[in-house]
Amino acid sequence: MSDEHRLKVDWIACNGYGVCEAAAPDLIVLDDWGYPILPDGSVPRELMGQARKAINDCPMVALSWENRASATGGRLGRLRFGRRGRG
Repeated sequence: MSDEHRLKVDWIACNGYGVCEAAAPDLIVLDDWGYPILPDGSVPRELMGQARKAINDCPMVALSWENRASATGGRLGRLRFGRRGRG
């Protein structure tokens, strides 16, 4: 993983229990319905422990590290366009 660690939410899996905010109060806030609002950008180094706890404590396994490869084509791109990335 690179130096940039970002959180992501699987919105289909998330039920808005708020466990992530309890585990990472300096990082995650909840909206009016209990769903997490994540920070823009990468998680600061001093809050990495809270981020890991939030990921591990989520009862719906809806919080995870963003996979930068998938955001830029990664495996899905190779599956869709072949190994060389062509159509």
